[in-house]
Amino acid sequence: MATLQEIVEIIVVSMRDAFLAVTVFVAAMVLLFSWLQYITSGKFVEVIRERKKIQPIIGALMGLTPGCGGAIVMMPMFARGYVTYGTVVATLIATLGDSAFVLIGAAIADSSFIAPLIAVHLISFLVGVFWGYLIDFIKITPNKPIGDFGPTFDYEKTQEFDENHESPLEDLSREIPGGLSYKILHQGYIIWWGVTTIGLFFAIALLVWSGQDPDFNLELSFDLTTRDGFITWIGLLGTTLSIILYIAQRNWFGDDTEATIGDKLHSKRETLVHAASETAFVTFWVMIAYLVFEFLMLFGGMTESDLAKYGDGVIAVLIASIIGIIPGCGPQIIAISAYVKDIISFPALTANAISQDGDALFPLLVRHKAASLWATIHTTIPAIITGLILLLLGIEF
Repeated sequence: MATLQEIVEIIVVSMRDAFLAVTVFVAAMVLLFSWLQYITSGKFVEVIRERKKIQPIIGALMGLTPGCGGAIVMMPMFARGYVTYGTVVATLIATLGDSAFVLIGAAIADSSFIAPLIAVHLISFLVGVFWGYLIDFIKITPNKPIGDFGPTFDYEKTQEFDENHESPLEDLSREIPGGLSYKILHQGYIIWWGVTTIGLFFAIALLVWSGQDPDFNLELSFDLTTRDGFITWIGLLGTTLSIILYIAQRNWFGDDTEATIGDKLHSKRETLVHAASETAFVTFWVMIAYLVFEFLMLFGGMTESDLAKYGDGVIAVLIASIIGIIPGCGPQIIAISAYVKDIISFPALTANAISQDGDALFPLLVRHKAASLWATIHTTIPAIITGLILLLLGIEF
């Protein structure tokens, strides 16, 4: 039977490792891509609108950007008739949402994850482009879910827009200042970034120490006068602050909303706030994944190799695809973390990556309920097909 000490150690180590192995690297990447979105906001709308022949390619490229921002800004374009339905599907297929940052963080910490990182993004992009063009070619729309081969439904957009409006990016809603949660997020982010900067320094140091000594291992210690103890407390503090920011968001499965995207595209400060918020979201779900796996092994008497037995084969591909149906990035982060932990196979990872829509499904649901429903189906089908093909070919990384 598990002892209280073992339970406490699992919780502490999971919190520490989630921050030092994932959070600090994710924070750097989120900030980079958030900044790029800020400086390019609004400059590509007309380019996309005028180039319908390559819209699925552009959509897939937008979805390919880590996080959900690129995919989210495509949704109002579809609602306004600027892009095709195939472009929406291509975008959603290509996006890995915030779970992409988990893979990126793993690749930074361990070079063996570089190949699967590149492969899953490349496959998602190619499948997205192919499926997007196929949907447009056979004229599939939310009103004609199987094209000219099936019935036609009379769906209407949930929201109507002024066609003289300059940019669909202006349709993105804004956060209203006020309330305790808003203050926690918009003041606490400064402290969070300070701790994360210190954590990044030690995380890089840990990589260097591990490279110099293959037997190096960070011990669990609470003694602040020792190196391992100080690093442990940095990890605990960073994860605790991340949990506080996560709770303040009040978005349990998805972090990117139209409000945060809208603010980020127009403010340097909101770019920093959003980067902290998004990273805090990833941290929380990575920690949950770590705890789930560790407690399964502790209370179930299992090892990671035992868990991996359930993550291989056809069933794993189907389950990973079904998990991808769930809106938001939280459950998807757990699925990607399972791959990083060597619990699920690469075909299952790819199936989840293709099936999931990240947070982009939420704004589509508001603007066009039928499109959000059929898009979920139209991304799950290629996810299952691709996963099974990879499984049949025995492709693993």
